[in-house]
Amino acid sequence: MLHLLNHYATQDECSFTLSLFFQPEHLRWQSARQAIGFAWQDKNSSKLQALAYFWLENQQATSPLAASFGGFDFDNELSDKQLFAFVEAVFCWLKTQQIHAVQIIQAPVCYQIHYLRLQKVLAFFSTNIISETNQHLAISDIPFAKIIDPAAKRRLNKCEKQHFFLEINPQKLNEQYDFIQKERLAKGIPLTITKARFLSLFESFPESFIPFTLYHNNQIIATCTAVIVVPQQIIYYFLPANSLSYKPFSPSILLIKHLYEYAQLHKYKILDLGISSVNGMLNENLFRFKRNLGAITTTKQIGKFEI
Repeated sequence: MLHLLNHYATQDECSFTLSLFFQPEHLRWQSARQAIGFAWQDKNSSKLQALAYFWLENQQATSPLAASFGGFDFDNELSDKQLFAFVEAVFCWLKTQQIHAVQIIQAPVCYQIHYLRLQKVLAFFSTNIISETNQHLAISDIPFAKIIDPAAKRRLNKCEKQHFFLEINPQKLNEQYDFIQKERLAKGIPLTITKARFLSLFESFPESFIPFTLYHNNQIIATCTAVIVVPQQIIYYFLPANSLSYKPFSPSILLIKHLYEYAQLHKYKILDLGISSVNGMLNENLFRFKRNLGAITTTKQIGKFEI
C-alpha cells in the first residue's frame, strides 16, 4: 500500500538497491526544499519496495530537480498490479494537492531490465512521453581496443602515440570546470551547472564523483567526470568536453578507454555514455561516435503528465 514519507528513505529501509540519485544525501543536495516522498510497502514485507520523490511548485510536480534521473524506482519482486497501483496512487495524491502537471525523468532501461515494466505502466497515464536514445558500454574482460571499430582504433592509436596522459586530481576541479565552460561555449552547448554547484558535488560525494582529465603539453585536451551511480554496477560519463583544436585525434576515445579500464578493474557492469538525442531527435554524429566504440542502444524516458 502507498505510504507518504516524512523523511528520505535509507538503504536499510528498502528491499532494492538505491542509486546515488535516490540516496538521502543526494536528494538533500538537489534542493534545500524537502521533496514529497512516496513509498510502497506490502503488508507482508518490512521493507519499502518502491519509491518516488517529487518537488512541488506552481501546481507542477518534478522529479528529479537536479540529477540525471529520478521518478519511480522499485524492487523487481513488485508485481505488475502492485506497480500500477503505486503509480496510480501517487498521481491521485498529487491531484488532491491541486497539482496539474507532472514531469519525470526516468533512469535508462539499461540500469534495470525490469524498468521496461515501468515504461508500460507510465504509457497508460500519458502519451506525452519522449524516449531519448541512450547508449552504454557493457563491461567485460574484452580489451577496449577489441570492442571498437577499426576507424576508432586508428584514432586511439594516434592518441597513444602522442603520449597524452591522464590525471585524476580533485585539486584541479576549477581548471576542469573552466575548460568545460570554454569548450561548450565554443560549440554552442549550454552548461546547466554553476561552478559552485559543480565543486560541491565532489565535496559532498567524494567517493561518487571522480574527475578524469587528459593532458598534452600541460594543457587539458579532454575531460569528464565518472559518476558512481550504483557501486560495482554502473558508472555514468558526466559532463564530457574536448578541445576543438585536438578534434583530429578524438581524445575522448582515449578518455573513454580509461573509464572502461577503470570499470573493468573495479568490477562494474555498465558504463553509461548518456543520451544521444534531445527531445527525441537523434544527434546522428554523437550516436555514431558512441556506436563505433561498441555502445549498446537503449532508451531513457522523459514523461509529462497532465493529471
